[in-house]
Amino acid sequence: MLEQRVGIIFVIMSSFAFAFVPNSAKLALDDGASLFFIVYSRYIIGTILLTIFMIIKRNGLILQNSQIIQILLPSLSALVLIFCTYHAVNYVEVGVVLLILYMFPLGVALICFIQGKEQINGKQWLLMIAVFLGLAILLLDDLQSTNVYGLFISFCGLLSFIFFIILSSKQVSKLGSATFNLYLCFFGIIIMTIFLLVPGETRISLPKSVIGYTAILGNGLFFIISWVLFFEGARIIGSTRASLLACVEPLFAALLAVILLNQTLSAVEWLGFGIVLTSVLFFEKNSSKQNKLT
Repeated sequence: MLEQRVGIIFVIMSSFAFAFVPNSAKLALDDGASLFFIVYSRYIIGTILLTIFMIIKRNGLILQNSQIIQILLPSLSALVLIFCTYHAVNYVEVGVVLLILYMFPLGVALICFIQGKEQINGKQWLLMIAVFLGLAILLLDDLQSTNVYGLFISFCGLLSFIFFIILSSKQVSKLGSATFNLYLCFFGIIIMTIFLLVPGETRISLPKSVIGYTAILGNGLFFIISWVLFFEGARIIGSTRASLLACVEPLFAALLAVILLNQTLSAVEWLGFGIVLTSVLFFEKNSSKQNKLT
């Protein structure tokens, strides 16, 4: 039971840390940084921090050829996810994109259920759907219009997200979360560097002030902390539970936006907030009871 609680705490801490990522990215964008530079620097910061951590822990940094290929696949999935997310918001509202992406726990649960890795009862399926509906209320307030191409790109991002979680979970169980995320960031740098060398428009645009650079540093720091904690938590409590618990991230992000960006939530958005939180709590309570029985 203690290990299960540690896993839950890791995932919740991960969601809280990840809530800083979009808010810090917005601060950096507003200060003149390009999206490419934000993502690129995120991988660089992650690689530096995790390399220092691995050296202090005296963990091996060299992988076998087969392991490199296995990490390369989720690395590509992560980049496709990022590309689809930021490309889709050019065509549909951010709330729509996020809502589609946060369907990923349903996809992860379905795949794990089909593979026989996790048992999910009817009540848990209903609670997952309730979380999705709560997110819809929270994210789609004042929805204006949609775009078929934008929706298509968003669903491509969703598939990438699901495959990323499934593929990553397998590797984390073998390598550990820190090692896996180190190479995830390293391969991300390589792929984006190749993309940077392709002739075309200038993709690197730096922040204009200390605030922008601080936001860049915070973006990379919270990004890597969130992923390390998430996958370590998922290793302990399972991909389905971890994925659903991660759905509290939009709640943390909304609260941080209220505090840091002076945004406000409408009564409808607070309703969605409450539905998500309540559904996640009941799902986790049901999962804990199941674990006690088994």
